[in-house]
Amino acid sequence: CDKMIGLADCNNFFVSCERAINPSLEGRAVVVLSNNDGCAVARSNEAKRLGGKMGQPAFQLRTLIESGQLIALSGNHLLYREISLRIHEILRHFAPSAIDYSVDEAFLDMSGIPDSALPDIGAEIVRECREKEGIPVTVGFAGTKTLCKIATETGKKRDTRVVVLSDQQEIDRILSVMPIGDLWGIGRRLTKRLYSLGVFTTGDFASRPLMWVRSRLGVNGEKSWREIHGENCIELDFKKRKLQDSISESRTFPIDIDDFDYIRARVAIYCAHVSKRLRIQGGECGKVTVFLRSNRFHTENGYEAPDGSIDFEKRVSDEPTITNAAITILTHIFRPGAFYKRAGVILSDITPARCNEPGLFEDRRQTENREKTSRLMKVIDTLNPRVGGHVVKLASQLTIGHLGHNDGYSSSFGAPLTDGDPSF
Repeated sequence: CDKMIGLADCNNFFVSCERAINPSLEGRAVVVLSNNDGCAVARSNEAKRLGGKMGQPAFQLRTLIESGQLIALSGNHLLYREISLRIHEILRHFAPSAIDYSVDEAFLDMSGIPDSALPDIGAEIVRECREKEGIPVTVGFAGTKTLCKIATETGKKRDTRVVVLSDQQEIDRILSVMPIGDLWGIGRRLTKRLYSLGVFTTGDFASRPLMWVRSRLGVNGEKSWREIHGENCIELDFKKRKLQDSISESRTFPIDIDDFDYIRARVAIYCAHVSKRLRIQGGECGKVTVFLRSNRFHTENGYEAPDGSIDFEKRVSDEPTITNAAITILTHIFRPGAFYKRAGVILSDITPARCNEPGLFEDRRQTENREKTSRLMKVIDTLNPRVGGHVVKLASQLTIGHLGHNDGYSSSFGAPLTDGDPSF
């Protein structure tokens, strides 16, 4: 076959990232918790064997954690993002083109590569990801994206790092025992509906006539049916775009907060993270949005969800300009006396940096200031490691909040490195 597709899937990705920087976690039962340590969002195989479930509230795991049987870690999403970028870069070396499907998955276009070469290519992908980044990866090859998903899941269950699904008899055997709820694109509600129609395995689903599937499950169900019959009809070409439509970061605070300085510092930190991701992608943004959310469960003073945006005259990617604009927004939407539980920053209207050329009538000083700021950010990005935090920070990221301890931030406010404040 000359139109095979690959899927590289990082195993237990968040846990694997933690193990990459802390090898002592290898072989231990580990879970990574969601924002504010609310529930489990990733589990090692050892944690799964202990009975830990995806999305399980942390308090239900307390006995295992306190007994030392289970290690629970707060999520470090900046770390996961940085490792993900490097993993995707490795994958692009092995295929004519790649589609980044998620933070831990990428589809690989293997057109023109003979089937006989796929096991060796897959093994090399597994080796490089493990040796260079410490991340275990399972690679599946098949004729369609859905079959690739099935191949990688089969590999994980068999503890086989590379699976090539090209033999129809083997595909039929796998489908005959695969629960219909495990099929990509079949959610919980559809699973219940299919159970009521006598469809319990993916093989049962594949054996139904196309018209039966189309009349009961619509276009998406038909696509899944065609895919497991070898017809590649799920398009994900939009994932080839290196630039995202928007980049955002938000966090829940440990407690409800009414301290402006504390929230300002958090917003500045979010700006540092999203602007760095923007520069890594080689983009610039034309708009920044800041939002606040109060606690839905503490509604004595009513629920508040203010937000505001600034459009830049010239697209930017530097941290000081974006941070200054975000704090300008914050001063407009923050209400003294209100308690907030969450804050976030969104960058949008993103284009490649090379598209942002100086205007014909732009003042020379403006051009020089933007060039100086660009050089400054290159130096700062060189000093700040891609993983492990920021060495150089804006003063606006520092404050001492009213939480009763030094949170690592001070209340000084960084002056903007811009040639004028953007209009609100």
